[in-house]
Amino acid sequence: MILWTIRHTKPYNPNDVCYGRLDFDVSPTFESEASGAIEDFLKAGAKPTRLFSSPLLRAYRLAEKVSQATGLPIEKADAIQEINFGSWEGQKLTAVPRNEMYAWMKDLRGFRFPDGESFFDVDKRVESFTDQLDDDGEFLFVTHAGVIAALQHFACGLPDEDFVEGKFSYTMVTRFELKRNAEGHYRGTFKTIHDGIKMPPLVME
Repeated sequence: MILWTIRHTKPYNPNDVCYGRLDFDVSPTFESEASGAIEDFLKAGAKPTRLFSSPLLRAYRLAEKVSQATGLPIEKADAIQEINFGSWEGQKLTAVPRNEMYAWMKDLRGFRFPDGESFFDVDKRVESFTDQLDDDGEFLFVTHAGVIAALQHFACGLPDEDFVEGKFSYTMVTRFELKRNAEGHYRGTFKTIHDGIKMPPLVME
């Protein structure tokens, strides 16, 4: 199975707050950001037969552009939404309780955000969704950093201590080549096709 992922463009987040399920719109630079990613996606020979999008606006707006370029209808999939940061949503990282921040920094993927998810929870829901896809198919997810990182971790063996979730670029395009293992789960390799727009570093303290 071939799976392509495209991360959303820059969200409009003028107050620089923590966002996962917050449904931000795209930034004014959306058109130019989207066009570069889609161009490289098509140049790489991508020929998906199904297009899945997170329902969150910052991803869905990009999926609309991809749909226009490929002729594929958009299928919304809650399973490929971004992580739910719970009580951290809408707060600056420097404003969250320090005990919670320190607990997260000690266990970046395993810490469950209060009233939200952990990155391990994202792994489980993305794996469950991906396992339902056809073995010989080619698919595209327009999605979020947490979902793309989940695929790299659970399907491609990226160590949990390598916290790539905070390093990915906006509009990054990735190609996964996956086969089922003995337990029926997809496992394989990935390659970055389009580097996209670099994010500023996370300010945690």
